[in-house]
Amino acid sequence: MQAETDTVRKFEIREEYHRGTDGFMRVWKSSPVQGLPVLLIHGYGALIEHWRPIMRPIASEHTLYAIDLYYFGYSARPSGRPSRERWAAQAAAFIRDVIGQPAVVIGHSMGGVVSAHLARAYPEQVQALVLVNSSGAQLQARPLNAFDRLMLDAIGSPFIGEALAGVFGNRWGVRQGLLSAYHRKECVTPELVETFSGPLRRYGAGSYLKVSREFTNLVLDLKPGEIRQPTLLIWGAEDRSIPPAHAEIIKQRMIPHAEIKIIPDSGHCPFDETPQAFLDILLPWLRQVGAQS
Repeated sequence: MQAETDTVRKFEIREEYHRGTDGFMRVWKSSPVQGLPVLLIHGYGALIEHWRPIMRPIASEHTLYAIDLYYFGYSARPSGRPSRERWAAQAAAFIRDVIGQPAVVIGHSMGGVVSAHLARAYPEQVQALVLVNSSGAQLQARPLNAFDRLMLDAIGSPFIGEALAGVFGNRWGVRQGLLSAYHRKECVTPELVETFSGPLRRYGAGSYLKVSREFTNLVLDLKPGEIRQPTLLIWGAEDRSIPPAHAEIIKQRMIPHAEIKIIPDSGHCPFDETPQAFLDILLPWLRQVGAQS
């Protein structure tokens, strides 16, 4: 990635690779250092570029960091099992060794599970928490039914799982997955599909299948009081896979002090589908966090 420079605001966003807990990780970070350190953690199957529509406005006020989680994007594919604990350790080490001070952590979907676990397990590294259409509360919303168990068993099979990865681990499968997540279908452009397909072309779908086989462990099991940092829940109102009711579950059962903001006419990825509405919520909240720190 070439440095992206804003000649008016005098900031840039660069790509780097850092040695992490389980190998190299791809990082984007902005300069100069200003405002709050803000770390973006993507969701399942995604990568840093998914955040692109909101990165420059954030970087104009704050120091922006984004990482590819292990097994995704262009970070390492280490041996062993993927887990929220492993990813939280990756992010915590990055905050400690690279950022050097507690960060505002923003996690999307599966990245919300990682971010929440990071805030619980490494509270000294997290100044504030933003969960965007976070997964992890599905079991509280609806226990697994027979079809869910059948699909999980199929993914776990040493033959069927690989066959499914072969079917969906390509441009066609990527496009279908994005279309199912997005309320605004016009946002699923050929460019977005190509961006998401890039790591699959380089590494294959094996690492994504590895993560899929851990879905039942990627849960939010927080107890009230375990998350003490200021917390914001941002949700697309039209998310069909993880509807806004899940935000209410997280607030009522896990993080009572959390604020909830719902974005109309937006689906599972509101920072990409409705970036201005997303920023209109996030940026004032970050200013409030900064004023209180």
